[in-house]
Amino acid sequence: MYRFVECIDAGSDFCPCHLAEKGECIICSQLQNKVFCDCLYWKGTCIYQELLNNGNKAKKNREYKKFDIVSINKIRDDLHLYEVKLTNYLVRELDNFGAFVFIKRPQHPDYFGTPISIMDVDYEKSTVTMLIKIHGVKTKDIVECSENIMLKGPYWNGIQGQRFLRNLKDTNVLILGRGVAASPGVLATRRLKINGNNIKVMLDKGRSQENACTLYYKKYGADVENINIINYKTKNLTDDFVDKIDDLINKEEVPVILTAGDDDFNRLIINYIYKRNNKIYFASVNNHIMCCGEGVCGSCQIKLSGKYIRSCKQQYNPIEYYLMEDGNR
Repeated sequence: MYRFVECIDAGSDFCPCHLAEKGECIICSQLQNKVFCDCLYWKGTCIYQELLNNGNKAKKNREYKKFDIVSINKIRDDLHLYEVKLTNYLVRELDNFGAFVFIKRPQHPDYFGTPISIMDVDYEKSTVTMLIKIHGVKTKDIVECSENIMLKGPYWNGIQGQRFLRNLKDTNVLILGRGVAASPGVLATRRLKINGNNIKVMLDKGRSQENACTLYYKKYGADVENINIINYKTKNLTDDFVDKIDDLINKEEVPVILTAGDDDFNRLIINYIYKRNNKIYFASVNNHIMCCGEGVCGSCQIKLSGKYIRSCKQQYNPIEYYLMEDGNR
């Protein structure tokens, strides 16, 4: 009923990739070892022909390069805001929905690389801003960087359901965020405001009086409210939030909602709102584990509609992943 799949890299400088080379292209039927031409999602170029033109080899991979750190803002002991100076080309490529990069300390092995979402871009300074929360060994290692950092990108699959956001114009969009996962919503707000959309943002306070992304959302003209969205004892939505969201979707037309939290947060939000208005579309931040970012290692695979999806490259409808039936997925 809901299913759709597309490859975020199709038609880009990184297509065809190693999946096409090995007969496992996400889009091209002929590069899935089938004999007919039946593209699942046309991006303006023939992936099969591109592979032939490239000598039946994948395009050049993204590679780690060293960049200068412009500033570090320590918000909490476990929360750091990094501004890094990049090339003009890379800043432009990262100014897109769901943009992220892999970063690591210089001289450290590639397996130290961890995916971090781009929160903001600055064309005048040629910089990007990333909000980094310390979770384990990799992020502890990253926040020890003070002058330089190794960065690999661009990647763009940090938000699922992007097709519901890309072509919105002069309408209302609601963003519901929690924790560091709210940071990809800032860049989405920037893109949405370019097309004249009105952005309402509700951020869960968590352990602070306001989410660390608040000022960045306001920078792009979003109407931001910090409230308690989740009752952390019962793991349910708060009565205050339920009242506010009911009032909002009953009074205003909100065609798309972006949920920007962990999987439990996204699931609670989507299931509650969808039961009250199943005409609303959803986008969500991508929380799946990523290692290579190229669809090769399989660490990001999830099973939808009986098929495995490479969530680092493939787009899907968040409703298909989060919607629960009779209390169970």
